[in-house]
Amino acid sequence: MSATIKDVADYAQVAVSTVSRVINNKDRVSQETRDKVYEAIEALGYVRNNLAASMKTGATHFIVIVVPDIRNEFYTSVIRGVESVASPRGYYTLVYTTNELYEKEQTVFDGEFSHLVDGMILVPAKTDYTLYQCTKPTVIIDREIPGSDMYSVCVDNYKGAVLLMEELIRFGHRKIAIISGPLKFNIGIDRMNGYKDTLRRYHIPVREEYICVGEWFEEDGYHLTNQLLQLADPPTAILAANNLTCIGSAECLCDRGMVIGKDISLVGFDDSVVARYLYPGITCIRRATSEMGEIGAEMLLAILNDRKGNIKKKKQILDVELIERNSVAKIE
Repeated sequence: MSATIKDVADYAQVAVSTVSRVINNKDRVSQETRDKVYEAIEALGYVRNNLAASMKTGATHFIVIVVPDIRNEFYTSVIRGVESVASPRGYYTLVYTTNELYEKEQTVFDGEFSHLVDGMILVPAKTDYTLYQCTKPTVIIDREIPGSDMYSVCVDNYKGAVLLMEELIRFGHRKIAIISGPLKFNIGIDRMNGYKDTLRRYHIPVREEYICVGEWFEEDGYHLTNQLLQLADPPTAILAANNLTCIGSAECLCDRGMVIGKDISLVGFDDSVVARYLYPGITCIRRATSEMGEIGAEMLLAILNDRKGNIKKKKQILDVELIERNSVAKIE
């Protein structure tokens, strides 16, 4: 027979109510007692009956992570971060992809799916915060919604773009192009502003033909790089504003027989497997992707368990780091 909560209590020599508080991640239980309960759970192979528990409490102990897609390793890293925090606390995670469609997000907020989860970690598809006045506790990751007071975890996108631009300028580049995704969220707007402001600060003209805006995918990086190379006066360097556009740009350059770091320079926002292991390695901005998921999960669990006082800041902006590799050629 399966172990019961009373079996766990007897094994740990604590009250059934104490086991319940530990399982439900409630306060007022010492770490020593928690350890005893977890030891008993593991020894007895106790499995929490979420269905029965949800019928009593209304909580399912499921949270959903809503992301645009899982092609981008940034999102898979965020998912891992969320799970690393949620799983040890007794929460199960579901992953839902939207393909940037708000209609699919509505399924999570308002549809039949909504009653299955206690809360959500969300990378939003729309910038209108009135659309996200949802009944489920929600934490925003990566993309800030203008005018919203929702809990969120983002990175310093502006600083990241500035660091990349200063690296290119340090190597003598003046003809620098940017390949960006849509300019509707902070991830696009802040990186574009960092690009333009740095050019102006170094008294370098902002050339509209060097500014390319598409989507955040490989095919956009490829197509827009090809477009830049066909200009009468092509750039000597390209800033790809996310990891997928950087991969697409690198593929285009290789298909044209160009050597990155010699014939042309390429830098990217977001570290990736390709950036690390392509030869030469791509200079890029590294951001704390897993940490974003971890912090977002900590926020959500604090909200779910009525411990908002444990949240240091409602909106957290994490720092970024420039990783120098060999994709930037020196302009003599």
